[in-house]
Amino acid sequence: LDFAQRSGARVMASPRAKGVFPEDHPQYLGVTGLGGDADVDDKLVADPPDYTLVLGTRMGESTSFWARELRPKIAFIHVDVNPQAFGAAYPDARTYGVEADVGAFLASLGAAYREPSQTRERAPRRPRPEAPALRGEGPVRPQIVLDALQRVVVEGSSALLLAESGNSFCWATHLLRFRTPGRYRVSTGFGSMGHAATGVVGAALAREDKAVALLGDGAMLMQSEVHSAVQYGAKAVWVILNDACYLMCEQGMKVLGWKPFGTRMHRVDFVALARALGADGERVTSEAEVEGAMRRAMASERPFVLDIHTDPQEMAPSGKRHKNLMQQGHDSGH
Repeated sequence: LDFAQRSGARVMASPRAKGVFPEDHPQYLGVTGLGGDADVDDKLVADPPDYTLVLGTRMGESTSFWARELRPKIAFIHVDVNPQAFGAAYPDARTYGVEADVGAFLASLGAAYREPSQTRERAPRRPRPEAPALRGEGPVRPQIVLDALQRVVVEGSSALLLAESGNSFCWATHLLRFRTPGRYRVSTGFGSMGHAATGVVGAALAREDKAVALLGDGAMLMQSEVHSAVQYGAKAVWVILNDACYLMCEQGMKVLGWKPFGTRMHRVDFVALARALGADGERVTSEAEVEGAMRRAMASERPFVLDIHTDPQEMAPSGKRHKNLMQQGHDSGH
């Protein structure tokens, strides 16, 4: 933050870096990659940088999708303790590698800027996307769930929020806004389901505080460790987007022109499961019930499962991933 304000540089964040730089800062462009902000690419095309300083990321698939729009006109300046990171994502782009700790590098570089820079006109602050008006009937739209998470969890508590692989990751990265680091966790390496479903228990125990997992029903079924949370008194909360479907897979198949297969499942009663294991829970079947139920989940002293019946017709903001998959298939001749 100090270096950015001194240099006047625009700032982008990878999905895992949400909150490292305040997302309401006027120099902030948005999130790249999976679930990121579509207008980031547009801004870079309209005003491409000569150089891009890369800190703390290898710019892998979930961060960049190897998009041409992220390439600077002249070169990347890539800072990492591991020199193998240099040029890994964009091997054909000029890259100046700096083998250094990011914190030490920024402290030294920031000292070169004695006064805050006024070289670039600052953009207006990025507004948080408005949630749609509540509808009276039908399953709950994920946007309503994310709006409640923003107000009740992100802004109304100090809880850590973990987003599970799948559409939960996309919705959370796209719609939530963080001003401080250490509040958001996503797994963008292998993207294996179950990372947040189980990790929320360890996070709650380590923090001795609330930790919240946003996840789909498929991930919750893989091994949620609700019983472990009960046994060890973890203040874990599971917010389940229950659509009786592996929805990211189904929506991706449709975008690719396939007929979906193997994606539908029997809708599970997660409240009954939670109570059988000794936890508390509540089912939500309408949008008007979401915020109240979430507040009760956060107020509970027991592990809590919030089972929200969500609308499978709502498309998650994962268009960049679908575009990249189609491009990879085209490039490989498939």
